[in-house]
Amino acid sequence: MNEQTQIMTETVKELVAIGASVGAHCQPCLEHHIRAAVELGVSDEDIRAAVAVGHTVEKGAMAAMKKFSTQAVEEVLSATKADNQLSGSATGKEAKETVLTIYDPALCCSSGVCGPSVDPVLAQFAATLKHLVTRPGIRVERYNLGQQPQAFVENARVTSMLGNGGEKELPFIFVDDQLWLKGRYPSKAELFDALKIPSDQAPFPGQSANAPCCGDGGGGC
Repeated sequence: MNEQTQIMTETVKELVAIGASVGAHCQPCLEHHIRAAVELGVSDEDIRAAVAVGHTVEKGAMAAMKKFSTQAVEEVLSATKADNQLSGSATGKEAKETVLTIYDPALCCSSGVCGPSVDPVLAQFAATLKHLVTRPGIRVERYNLGQQPQAFVENARVTSMLGNGGEKELPFIFVDDQLWLKGRYPSKAELFDALKIPSDQAPFPGQSANAPCCGDGGGGC
């Protein structure tokens, strides 16, 4: 009786192992346990039945995994995006960089203090840009027609706007490749509003009329 019980136990063990091997996609395991079952005298029908049970379990597990994986992807992606947004807010960085591009007319320099007189509007604009380049999430690109004509040529829209006397409408100012302003320089308030910078930002001084004409090195243009 005990020997028969032991044989039945080994038989059940091998049948379970056959089904598990199918579910685990372990081919060497399946071959091993089929041979072991045959040596124990397990019938062909029982072996085939164990294989079928393994496939049934496999199919159910695959369906469950498909549902789980779809849900897991959405949950993990949502959580990761939320974490990134919180991280960006904490560090003062925006998820998307805003690009401010200015196409100036042919100027001796862009500071507004060239020559015998000061252009207060241009000087204030230059001071505003000097502040903006220090802010995270904002990139400033500025091109002078007299010094960087290639930049005007490489932008098809700018080239088109320059046609038929359009040079008189400079400067062209773009925000994220969208034309925002032309023909004049904006005030600090206008520029902050266009770039969605809070209006309660602390003011900063304008550029001094005694500042060097072309950068900090002095010496004129």
